[in-house]
Amino acid sequence: MRCEILTDPEMAARGDKMLRAMIKRAPIEVRVREEYVGDCDLLMVYGSGHPVRRPWLQAHARSGRHWIAWDLGYWKHKEDGTCRMRVTIDADHPPQWLRPEPADRWDREGIALRDDFNPDGPIIIVGQGRKSTRAQGSAPLAWEASTLREVRMAYRDRRILFRPKRRSDPRLPVPPLLQDNIADALRGASLVVCRHSNVAVDACIAGIPVVCLDGAASALYGADISSPRRPSPEERLAFLRSLAWWQWKPEEASEAWTYLLHRLSA
Repeated sequence: MRCEILTDPEMAARGDKMLRAMIKRAPIEVRVREEYVGDCDLLMVYGSGHPVRRPWLQAHARSGRHWIAWDLGYWKHKEDGTCRMRVTIDADHPPQWLRPEPADRWDREGIALRDDFNPDGPIIIVGQGRKSTRAQGSAPLAWEASTLREVRMAYRDRRILFRPKRRSDPRLPVPPLLQDNIADALRGASLVVCRHSNVAVDACIAGIPVVCLDGAASALYGADISSPRRPSPEERLAFLRSLAWWQWKPEEASEAWTYLLHRLSA
């Protein structure tokens, strides 16, 4: 098996660091390029929603071959100077690949599950990023505005807040939620509604019910706004222990290769 790994001089430093580590520790032949050629069994990139790299991923998939994409990690991605990166295969998010896994990767993170849920608290709608909106071919705030209407119909007396992806992003006509600390932002909420945001994973840790159409958390939660699922602490823990195998540090590149190649060959 050969792997084509695409780099870019303008790539975010965290993405470049992860790809460089994967190149250095690769147990298979790799061909490093800045533009897609398509002469390898496997394709690896940073950022599956990138406007240039996404068509290359789609072309590779149409040929019946696998691709791997890295992005910013689910948790602790800015702590202790370590770059934690999430990974997926053949899709923007890995829910179809999740299965029961050994507990050690999650358990050694030392993250305690919380119960910050308040049934009378606000509902938080999480905005999409510009790359995601562009990749879906939709107008800015189109999904968010439609979701706001659904939430208002289902919860006529509930306060609604909007958390934009970035402070500079367009906003819904409801109060913004702008705290930098996501744990503080979620505390006391009754529901988080997103399309595929990593905030859904933060909400899982916090014990807040989630409604999501896609993303890693869609493996645990449903998409029914009027009847959200509230999994047990045991279900949340099992999900997080599985998801931990889809987040790696550059220092773990050898282990990441072993796991990913095993999943592809299974």
